[in-house]
Amino acid sequence: MRRRGFSLVEISVVLLIGVVVLFSLLPISTGLLRQQAGLDAKRLSVEMFPLLWERLSGDFARASSVVLSPPFAAPAFRLDLMPVREEDPEVSWTVSRSVVSRTNVRKKPGGEVVSATSTWTLSGTLSLDADELANGRLMLRWEEGSATELLPLVSGRPTEWAP
Repeated sequence: MRRRGFSLVEISVVLLIGVVVLFSLLPISTGLLRQQAGLDAKRLSVEMFPLLWERLSGDFARASSVVLSPPFAAPAFRLDLMPVREEDPEVSWTVSRSVVSRTNVRKKPGGEVVSATSTWTLSGTLSLDADELANGRLMLRWEEGSATELLPLVSGRPTEWAP
């Protein structure tokens, strides 16, 4: 019995499939690594700020209401987000210009309360837009150098960038 080897066409097809699979998974794995590195970092650059914005947006989507403290535009403020469901954690965001802290308080089934805080230093500054606050809307103003972005915050649904 003679053993047949692989033809050049078969080897080329297998290599082509491998290259396609590799390049299709590369953006996913790179994105996940970038997201993990960004959320674990203590200093967020402009490139990493959208990851923080996604976390803030997700918290607002799961919140039934928001309490602003103090209730006026101030250099440092806190946003307390009340959860929609009882099993969801209570989340609060503290902003002081270029330092942002997120505190997550969760009750375990046994009644134990667990708290975790993450703090990031931003390359720009975050502040409340005083004009929008006077109109009853929460809007963060992200400033980095000469660039300014407005970030609307609405509880109960995901928020989006406002150009």
